[in-house]
Amino acid sequence: MPYYLGHPCHNQLPALWGEGQPFERQALYRKREGQLPPINYDSHLFKPHSLTHLETSAHIDNAGMTVDAVFSQRASSLFGPCLVLRLQGDGFRSLGNGISHWEVSLAELKAALVPHELPSPLRLLLTVDDYPLDQAGFHDPAKVLTLSEDAARYLVDQCGLVLYGTSWKSSDFKPGAPDRPVHAILFEKALICECLDLRAVPQGRYFLSVAPLNVPGASETMVNPVLYSRQEIAQALAG
Repeated sequence: MPYYLGHPCHNQLPALWGEGQPFERQALYRKREGQLPPINYDSHLFKPHSLTHLETSAHIDNAGMTVDAVFSQRASSLFGPCLVLRLQGDGFRSLGNGISHWEVSLAELKAALVPHELPSPLRLLLTVDDYPLDQAGFHDPAKVLTLSEDAARYLVDQCGLVLYGTSWKSSDFKPGAPDRPVHAILFEKALICECLDLRAVPQGRYFLSVAPLNVPGASETMVNPVLYSRQEIAQALAG
C-alpha cells in the first residue's frame, strides 16, 4: 500500500502558529427528503501552515515564486525518486521551557546519507525514529527538528536538492529573529513540504508524488503527498 503523508483535517486540530483554528468545516446543504438541492455539501476553511503543506519562496520573499508558478517552473520537482531518511539516536538538546532542538549538523547528515544511493535530482524527506507526537498526532512542536545551515547548503550545492520535506512544523527555528536562513538556502533550488506524517514510513527509496492545490499568488498550499515503493511502481507498470 502507498503511504499517504497528509495528516487528517478536523475541527479539533490545534493551531501551530497562533493563527486560530487551522481547519473548519461548515454545512452548506444537507440532503433531506423532499427538499432541494438533494445533496450534502460542506464549506472548508484551511490555514495551511498548521496542516500538511507545500511552501514556495514567496513564503519568505515578497518577490519569490508563488504556488501557481511551480506548475510552470518547478513541476518536475513534485514527482520522482525520493529518499526518506530517519535519523537514529537522540540528538535533541534541551533549550529550557520544555523545548529541545535537534539541529542536524553537516557531519550527521553526511553520515546518515552514506548507506543510501541518492536519487538525482534529490527529493529528501527527513525525520527521526519514534519522533514524539502531540495530541493530534503531529510531530510534537516542542521537539524541534531542523537542518543546520551547513547541512542545508550541502544538500543544495552538492546533492542537487529539488524538494525537502520534514515531519516537523517548519524548516527553521529562529524564535524572535527576522530571518529564516535555512528556508532561504533551500529555496534557492528546492520546494519545501512541512508537517508530513512520516510515523509509519520505513527509511529508504520511494517514488514521491506531490500534487499541490493550485492557488494563484499563494506562498503555501495544502498537499497530501504519496509515497510508492519500487515494487508498487514496477507492478503498476507491468500491469
